Amino acid sequence: MKTLSTIKLLAVASLLFINISCKKEQETMRFAIPNAANFQSLRNKALHDLTQNKTFNSEDGIVFTSVKGTKVTIPAGCLEDLDGNPVSGEVQLSFVEIYDKGNMVVTNKPVMGRNQDGDLLPLVTGGEFDIQITQGTKILKSPCSYSVVVPANLTGDLDYGMVLWQGNINADGNLEWDTADKEAGQERGLRADEKTNSYNIWNGQFGWTNVDRFYSHTGPKTQIKVAVPNVYNNENSAVYLAYEDQPNLLAQLDTYNEAENFFSEHYGFVPVGIKLHVIFTSESNGSIVYAIREVTIADGSVVNISESDLNTTSQSQLITLINALN
Repeated sequence: MKTLSTIKLLAVASLLFINISCKKEQETMRFAIPNAANFQSLRNKALHDLTQNKTFNSEDGIVFTSVKGTKVTIPAGCLEDLDGNPVSGEVQLSFVEIYDKGNMVVTNKPVMGRNQDGDLLPLVTGGEFDIQITQGTKILKSPCSYSVVVPANLTGDLDYGMVLWQGNINADGNLEWDTADKEAGQERGLRADEKTNSYNIWNGQFGWTNVDRFYSHTGPKTQIKVAVPNVYNNENSAVYLAYEDQPNLLAQLDTYNEAENFFSEHYGFVPVGIKLHVIFTSESNGSIVYAIREVTIADGSVVNISESDLNTTSQSQLITLINALN
C-alpha cells in the first residue's frame, strides 16, 4: 500500500511539475517563432495599401495627380510591350509614393544608395516612387520620356543638391539605389524648380525612382552592431536607423551575423556622437513585432535588443510612432 501511495504521489507531483513548466514557458515566450513568409506578407500589404491605380487609353496618354499632389504625365501613344511593339487600348497605371520613414519601414523601402566606390550609404530623400504600367498581364515600357513633378514641401524645403536615382531590388529583397545616368540612349534627370517649389523629373524607364542626395557628415564614423534574440534573423526581421533631426533619412543594417545574432553593415557609415533611433521589426502570428531604442553612437557601439524590448502593434500605429521620432 505504501508503494502504491508513493507511486500516486509521484504521478501527481509529475503532473504539477509539467503544468508549472508549461505555464512558465508560456509566460517567457511572449511571441510566436517569427515566420519569414508572414513577415514578407506584412511588407507586401503595406506596399499594396500605398498603391494608387488609374486606367487610361494608351493613345490618349494621361496626366495623373496623386493623393499627395505629385503629377505624372505620360505622353499620348508612348507605350510599348517589352518586345518593342506599340500598344493601344486601355492600360493601367500603378503608382506608389513614399516621403516618410514610417512608410519606408513597413514597406522595407529605405534610402540607401551606391556611391562611386560601390559603397551603400544613407540618402536624404525628396520622395521615392514606383511607376508601373500594364495591359492585362503584360508589363509595358516607354520609348520616350515621361515626367513627374514632385512638390518639395512634402519633404521640407527645396534642396538644390538632389539628383535622380533608379531603384533595384537586390538578391536579399532589399531596395537599393543607383544614380540614374543615361542608359540605352535615353535622357533622364531632375531639376529643382524654384518658381514652382518642386522637383521636375524626366525619365524613360518605369520602376522605382528617387529624388535624393547623400547624407553628409564630416566627423568620424563607425560600424555598429545590433544584437537581437536568437530566433530572429535577416529573413524574418530587419533593423533600420532613424537619425536625429533627419526626417527624410532611413538607413538599413543589411548584413546579419548568424553565429553571433547581430545585424550590421559593410562600410562603417554611422557618425560617432549622433543620436539615433534603432528600429527593429519582425512578426508574430501575422502581427507586427517591433522595438525602438534611442542611442548615442560611440565608436564600435553595440546595441542589444532583448525580448523584453519587443511589443506588438498595428501597421498604422507603427508608422505614427516612427514618424513622431525626432
